[in-house]
Amino acid sequence: MFWTRIFISLAEFALSLALSIFVVFWSYKSFIRFNTDYDAAGEIMKGNTAVAILLASLTFAAAMVMRETIYPVVSILTVGMTESEGAGHGFLPLLAYAVGHLVFGFLLSVGTVQIALKTFARLNRELDELKEIQRGNTAVAVIMGTVVLIVAMFMQQGVGSVSKSLIPQPKLGTLRMVD
Repeated sequence: MFWTRIFISLAEFALSLALSIFVVFWSYKSFIRFNTDYDAAGEIMKGNTAVAILLASLTFAAAMVMRETIYPVVSILTVGMTESEGAGHGFLPLLAYAVGHLVFGFLLSVGTVQIALKTFARLNRELDELKEIQRGNTAVAVIMGTVVLIVAMFMQQGVGSVSKSLIPQPKLGTLRMVD
């Protein structure tokens, strides 16, 4: 049992490390690709701090939301590694559940953050935030970055709940109480 807990802890650590690198890289790339208002990568190469602030907050927000999908994956893997013989889960179904959680969580995290940014920009008609950010207006970038982070704080629990409800969990069996 001791070695099983050590192995599960190391697997959780490795999964967290791999996911953090994956989420940071792909959310950054996704936000650059989805941003059609200006060339975000080119602006960063020019040293546009406002674009960097916005991309950093988008990436951080996606990671906050994505973190909620790691817990179900860890519990699925824990069940798979600690189940008794004959419980009938199998490695492939558990792997499919885990990958399903991660893919769905990533899509929801990047999608909700991107939608929040675009929606706020459309609601606030007094200022063209994305054009100001392209011009290098760091004050606007800080405000938009804060909006993105606040939305992510509210969305992370909801995304975790949706992910858990739409992707089936493995059956744990029955519990029997004995006097």
